[in-house]
Amino acid sequence: MLPDVQDAYTLYGNPATTLLSLLSNPLILAHTAPHLSAYDRLILASTSRAFRELIKHTSGVFRHLDLTQVRGAQFDIDGNIDRGGQVWRNNAQLDENLTEDDFYSGPLRGILSNIRRQNILQDVQTLVLDGLSVTAELCHEIILDPAHSVRLLSIRGVKNLNERKLCASLQYACRPSRPEGTPRLKGLYVFGAKDAPLLPIITASGVSSGAVGTASQGAQIGAGWNAKSKQALTSSLRSEGEDWYQKKGRIIARPLVEEWANALVDCHGIIAFDGLACLGPHHMNSPAYAKVRIPPTARHWAVATVALGGCAGCGAAPEGMTIHTGTPAIQRPLLSPPPLLTSSIKAATTPHSGPEAPWSSFVARCTDCLRERYCAGCDKWWCEECYQAPGAVTELTDSDVIVVDAEGGAWVQHQEHEILPKVKVRNGACFPDCTMSEVMDAQRVLLR
Repeated sequence: MLPDVQDAYTLYGNPATTLLSLLSNPLILAHTAPHLSAYDRLILASTSRAFRELIKHTSGVFRHLDLTQVRGAQFDIDGNIDRGGQVWRNNAQLDENLTEDDFYSGPLRGILSNIRRQNILQDVQTLVLDGLSVTAELCHEIILDPAHSVRLLSIRGVKNLNERKLCASLQYACRPSRPEGTPRLKGLYVFGAKDAPLLPIITASGVSSGAVGTASQGAQIGAGWNAKSKQALTSSLRSEGEDWYQKKGRIIARPLVEEWANALVDCHGIIAFDGLACLGPHHMNSPAYAKVRIPPTARHWAVATVALGGCAGCGAAPEGMTIHTGTPAIQRPLLSPPPLLTSSIKAATTPHSGPEAPWSSFVARCTDCLRERYCAGCDKWWCEECYQAPGAVTELTDSDVIVVDAEGGAWVQHQEHEILPKVKVRNGACFPDCTMSEVMDAQRVLLR
């Protein structure tokens, strides 16, 4: 018996909020699911029929899928492939009929096949595969297969990727004769380094691979979130800022195959990347092309690897500044990390500091367009209109030439200018403004 009516109201009229009722709110579920691993979402769905219906039949639960910490997706075969004829991976013996693509992409293909059977694959719009074994053939399927709905794909730091084949697939996907509404892929993270892992790798049993003793899973998750918060705080306290907008200097440090330049140009305005094609006046896609003397060795296209502010002389650039508020989202660089709560290009290309920040513009150039005009010590540079590098090809005017033998026409004398241009950059450092230590630092990142 209840002592009074008030107790009855407390127990029956105002029941405690359950996790199921809380997650049944679509807004709460949409903001919670991306923070859970795929394994945790499936475990939650297995706890009861109600949770299974909620997880499996609510749109957007698997919109963001990060497989980087899934143990079954790791490719960790070291040494020789054939060890006495007995090689095992994922409890399956390899045979001689296995193709190279099947071998290297086997772990991921197995996982993708599993989530396809569970009718999850078509809901994935952001797919993160950083650091895994990803082949160009698998990327080709993700980009072109109608079964996939991936809008943002991250393959930074992956292994066994044939980048030339990937470039060909991207160019084919963006061909002028492509079907309307294709490709579905709108953003590709490929040039930058993969994000540092925040949580330990989870095994099939749900216990971290580095766990020892009898620590509970809840304690491990709590410790993981504490580490994640600490790393986020440390990152926010650093002043280096985001790539391209706040962070200046060398953004893309790894070597790139030449086909990337053609792919960036062909995919311009269709697929966004975490890199840009260089718009320096040496290249045919530049608004300032042919406004300056072009070296005979200049390439038609190139990938921009350096982020700069305005010219130290005029504060601008011949090709113009890339301004966040004045550039369509599809033409801006993707910013790391991929957004969690949405799969839109606008969110993926918007600086976290806000589009109205004073550093919301930059110049992106390749190393060829910055040779002998960029200081790696202080990140100053001088554009072609403000500074002509020594040794650059110049066009002679009538006042510069005196004809000595008019009849023979075989010899002319070049009249030197009375005032030669002052050297601003020497060996990758501005001269003589940078200190010796800055010059030494510049030598280590000397543009080649």
